[in-house]
Amino acid sequence: MRSPSVSQKFTRRLLQTTAISLLSGIVATLPARSADKIYFDYGPFSRTLPVSSLETFAEEGIVDDDLAPFFKAIPIERQQQFQQTLTTPITELNSNIPAEFTDPFVLSQWLYTPIGETVLVRSGELIQTAGRQNGRQAIRAAIILAAAEPDGLSLMNLIHAYPTDGMRLNLPNVLKLINAININRDITEALITAAAQSSEANAANEPALDYGALPVLAETGTLTVEQRSLMLTDPERDRTFPVDLFFPANLEAMPGSVPVMIFSHGYGDTRKNPQATVAARDMAANGYMVVLPEHVGSNQQYQTDLESGLNQASFEAMEFINRPLDIRFLLDTLEQQNARDFQGRLQLARVGVVGHSFGGYTTLVAAGATVDMQHLEAQCALENDITHDQVNIALALQCRALELKASPNALQQLTDGSLADDRIGLAFTISPVSSLFGETGMRNIQVPTVIMGGALDIASPVAVEQVATFRGLNTAQKYLYLAEQLSHTPELTRVTLEVTNPNTEVLQGFNENQDLFTDLVITLAIAHGNVYLQEYESYLPYLTSAYVETVSVEPLKLHLVRSVPED
Repeated sequence: MRSPSVSQKFTRRLLQTTAISLLSGIVATLPARSADKIYFDYGPFSRTLPVSSLETFAEEGIVDDDLAPFFKAIPIERQQQFQQTLTTPITELNSNIPAEFTDPFVLSQWLYTPIGETVLVRSGELIQTAGRQNGRQAIRAAIILAAAEPDGLSLMNLIHAYPTDGMRLNLPNVLKLINAININRDITEALITAAAQSSEANAANEPALDYGALPVLAETGTLTVEQRSLMLTDPERDRTFPVDLFFPANLEAMPGSVPVMIFSHGYGDTRKNPQATVAARDMAANGYMVVLPEHVGSNQQYQTDLESGLNQASFEAMEFINRPLDIRFLLDTLEQQNARDFQGRLQLARVGVVGHSFGGYTTLVAAGATVDMQHLEAQCALENDITHDQVNIALALQCRALELKASPNALQQLTDGSLADDRIGLAFTISPVSSLFGETGMRNIQVPTVIMGGALDIASPVAVEQVATFRGLNTAQKYLYLAEQLSHTPELTRVTLEVTNPNTEVLQGFNENQDLFTDLVITLAIAHGNVYLQEYESYLPYLTSAYVETVSVEPLKLHLVRSVPED
């Protein structure tokens, strides 16, 4: 990870102090102009709610004549919850929301990024100005100013800070969004139900073994693990990035060659992710060389620099190219160092790559996937109607690949398969952002491929990301694992369950069984590596529906399918 210099730290502090001072000054000097009415528009019909009615309700719990029609069908308990929500800072509504999320300077930095602009434009179609214009600028100003309030960013402060006389809700668009979310939910539930039925049926027809007695590979490693760090510099790209290696300490005692597995971290993450480190140690204890590169243009430090005012975006668009090239340069380096540093024991002609989220994109591109620009342009058009496949947070990231169209060389690399590396022998992806490939872009992958997704993933929705991508695979050895009650990360899973299943056995079950699920994923990665990188057929039972149906537990039940019917 990059370490900022003293001058960078000084610049960061100076920018942060200056920006917060300016924001505080703005709050103090703005005229007392804010939204005093909320308009609810539905075609030619409109209804108005004075903000003062909401204020009275928020402060005293009184439902006046203006507010009463809106509350007709809402139970008293829900009304009381809404009253609390109006004035409670969002960081207190859910303990998993980081405090930095309400820092006015940090919010300002994020909301001016390309991804922030996209989110604001979409939001502005729902929340408009009093003059029926897209509300993106007003929303941005309201969020930043509300966050600067002493009691923090709350819904009521957001309404107070909205810088036009009225806030106008475009109900047709709001209803389209609700309908799209419901359709997504229904499609996902149907997919999970069908996957469970198919997986259970396949399990019943598989060899009669005691699958529950198979060793948990995440726990069976006995080799002493050595950790080493490298700093790699690719002069052709003027790119320097650190790499961590975990491998058996006594390579000379290893029978045969040592298989290699590369971990590609997600957007805003780091190679130091605790889960990745645990997985790397577990795999190394089982005889693997595990390599974790830091993708310096889209990692945690890059976002920290954004929040400090040192970057203009949350990641570099060139990361769509640099990430798979990091994998290639890393393998080139290992080939050069194999004889000198690793007794020539590394098996580099056929390696595995494990990738999460943006790392899943990286993995699939390194394995041969190409970006379908025409498909991506259609997905990213801002004039698109609000449909279920547009309710996809991952598009905000993927649409930035369109910025590379201005560079003929970059465009060619994204679309002609030249970013692939023929040393990749296994692609293992977890919640990959991948709809930018379309089905066409996945057809060039010829190596065994694993795609894993979660039913509750709001960042990379399983139906429009993982399942749609899986349909495009032509390789015979393809595996789609679908997990119930799982979101994009453990933290997001917990947040989602706290909202949808508060104080229930589902949330308790997740907290109790999260480590078991992590061990299962590590075990599957080892087993797939043993089969496809080392050709150990004795591990094939791990790659069955019967195995995951037997060992996975509620609420993180895992199902395996090898094919998905078309819509």
